Amino acid sequence: MSDGVPPSSGAVPSADAFYLPADSCRQARLWMPWPSGPLREAVATVVRAAAAFEPVALLTAAGDDARARRTFGSDIVDALPLAPRSLRLRDIGPSFLVDGKGGSAAVDWRFDGWGKRGDSGDAGLAHALLGAAEVRRFRAPLTLEGSAIAADGRGTVLALAAAAFDPARNPGLAPLDAFAILKGWVGAARVIWIAAAHPADTLLSDLRALASFIAPGLVAVTDSGAPTFAAVADQLTRSRDGRGRPLELLRLPAPPEDAGLASYSNFLPLNGGLLVPAFDAASDARAADMLAEHFPERSVQLVPARELALAGVTLTSLALPHPARLLERDRATVLPRSAWSQPTPDVEGLLQHYIDLAERER
Repeated sequence: MSDGVPPSSGAVPSADAFYLPADSCRQARLWMPWPSGPLREAVATVVRAAAAFEPVALLTAAGDDARARRTFGSDIVDALPLAPRSLRLRDIGPSFLVDGKGGSAAVDWRFDGWGKRGDSGDAGLAHALLGAAEVRRFRAPLTLEGSAIAADGRGTVLALAAAAFDPARNPGLAPLDAFAILKGWVGAARVIWIAAAHPADTLLSDLRALASFIAPGLVAVTDSGAPTFAAVADQLTRSRDGRGRPLELLRLPAPPEDAGLASYSNFLPLNGGLLVPAFDAASDARAADMLAEHFPERSVQLVPARELALAGVTLTSLALPHPARLLERDRATVLPRSAWSQPTPDVEGLLQHYIDLAERER
């Protein structure tokens, strides 16, 4: 059966200069699931908070797309009847890539229901979503969830070893083979393997519940004496990024122990905004204030997330960012070097404007 993928000049995304961008990059839209069950209101709160900053598109159960449009009106840009079974859209969906020159693609990971710990019925969801979004698709030779990896956009990738080397997902996978795959499919120059998952992460897939990039060289972790969190902080303190620089840590407060899969490092960057999970605790405001110091250009907002966390869903597993077609000075080759050196007009901004227009028309 044909995958419907445009021809590629290379067998892997990195051969065509594609890489996994940082979570904080510009986004064309945010994909989110729209459930029919008891978590609908909790998800609706996140949808409305995100829609204040960027376009949100919903994946709904068959026949429920019209109701979603009535519920949210102009708060959403699209509602597609793709019927995801899981709310963990970043796990079951694709990982979007950019090339820094206005190109866009995505990795479609193999999915087996979190090593058969959950429902595998969403195995074809990523393919269907990329077909609807008309995004170039690269099929990966690895069973992995998108929540299990995070990048700084400069070659450093954090990856959850508990997911990648899970015998139920990838039996017999060797570390060198895993690195080669992440190098080829997400552009990793260095992979930092985080050994164990969050204690409440029964699916072994949520890396950002333990650590996430704030910026190249700066990683948010949980400041806790609990063995898992302490081990992550200790490892990252001794690690270097893809450019050989030591990592710095922002130690966020520990969330309430009774809040399930809870962590403040599961913050969700948006265009001009940052959603921080709130768990009805005094530590919520402290975490938001600490993150605001490192994201001064963004509006930081606390979003109720306790009900989601108790159900094993985090903000970053719920929402799937779709990066804008980024232009970066050190990657773009579409203009002569002299064009970038002119102080006026804002060539980079102008090109990004037209790319954004093209994205909206798609």
